[in-house]
Amino acid sequence: MATTIPVTHTIAQDQRRAMSQAKATQDNANHGATVIETQDEGHAAGYVIYVYNILNREWVIEQPPLFPGVRIPACKPGQKFAYTVFPAFVKVSYNKPGTTEMYYKNVDGRKCVTSLLNPSAFPGTNWESQTHFWDTGDQFGNNLNEFGVFWSLTMPDEEEQLDREIGIFRQRVLKTMNELVRRGEELAASGDLKSIAPLHHFAMDYLGKSAPWHMTAHHMITCPNCGDPVREGIAYHRNSFGEKCIVDEDRYARMLDRQRQLEAVPKPKAAAPAPAAPEEEEDKDKEQPPQQEQQEQEPARVPPGKKKAPAR
Repeated sequence: MATTIPVTHTIAQDQRRAMSQAKATQDNANHGATVIETQDEGHAAGYVIYVYNILNREWVIEQPPLFPGVRIPACKPGQKFAYTVFPAFVKVSYNKPGTTEMYYKNVDGRKCVTSLLNPSAFPGTNWESQTHFWDTGDQFGNNLNEFGVFWSLTMPDEEEQLDREIGIFRQRVLKTMNELVRRGEELAASGDLKSIAPLHHFAMDYLGKSAPWHMTAHHMITCPNCGDPVREGIAYHRNSFGEKCIVDEDRYARMLDRQRQLEAVPKPKAAAPAPAAPEEEEDKDKEQPPQQEQQEQEPARVPPGKKKAPAR
């Protein structure tokens, strides 16, 4: 006959507490706690940061983990600028020294955007620092300030101030483009055509220059009439003699029809000029006597050697 051995031991209450504390300590060591440290939370900055672009070229910047991919739109033809907006404060994560705890703090967005547009620049908050030359060997070509990309607190509708800022960077872009063209000429002269980058061709198009090493960005064809190289799809062009050469007669005829329709639209009549004041008319009569009176007062001229005919 089988006998059951009774259980004679139990786990004490303090032993259960010790096991729970040991498990919590182990979890804390394997999985670091996340602590959020707030700074300037709820503080309204009252402004945003505008990043302007004055070139017809889109830029995509990758600076992970804070900026894994930032797109700066291109300035389309006919536009003065394009822009994107950044917040006044950017939340940046960091580890507390000696621990695995993660903290978050707000950093001035101007510092982040300055470093974003030019990694070699000192990440300050001074707008004029963008006009300085910051460049290093490892970040060569990443200075977007040289290509007309800059941040500003000036809003797009503040035209007077924004025009002054754009003028500064237009001069800088002109210097950059001339330098790229000069470098492209040097590479072509040395026979190193493989080192000519798309930016060199972009600079040639920007300045309207042509060279044997510069590839045009458009598909060119031979004009069937004059033989000059022209862009594909045009209706007409001016040949080397300055004469109008029609390539596509149907498109050219449609263009003339649209022009006639626009000219046929009646234009609003201009307001009639206000009549001159009586005083002005009197002064005008005094200054300019009638031509008939002047002719009567002026004596007739008689050629030498001839006598004046007597009056009848």
